[in-house]
Amino acid sequence: MGTAIFVFKNYNPEESAFFPKCPSKYVTGYDCPGCGSQRAVHAALNGNLEKAFDYNSLFFFLLPYGLLVGVFEWIPSLRDTSFRRIIINRYVVLGVFAFIVIFTVWRNV
Repeated sequence: MGTAIFVFKNYNPEESAFFPKCPSKYVTGYDCPGCGSQRAVHAALNGNLEKAFDYNSLFFFLLPYGLLVGVFEWIPSLRDTSFRRIIINRYVVLGVFAFIVIFTVWRNV
């Protein structure tokens, strides 16, 4: 994890051939939901949150949710809490999926 943070902080994905290009964008020409995430992580780690938000605003909405789900999944004592059942239920997951689909369509219009 530390290595990934070091690489993303010190190497700009726009200028380095080390970072992979989006295969979805290459094949279809359209931005996928994750397009811009590498640049967003680089900008955020270097303190430029506005630029990071411009690269991929979905990243800022899904990262906290993903971290929260990860904490409740990885810590065994939290798996049976009522809050976990609220954040990880069918309707919330479908809502997040719908949000991702709407974001993807919106950014390609």
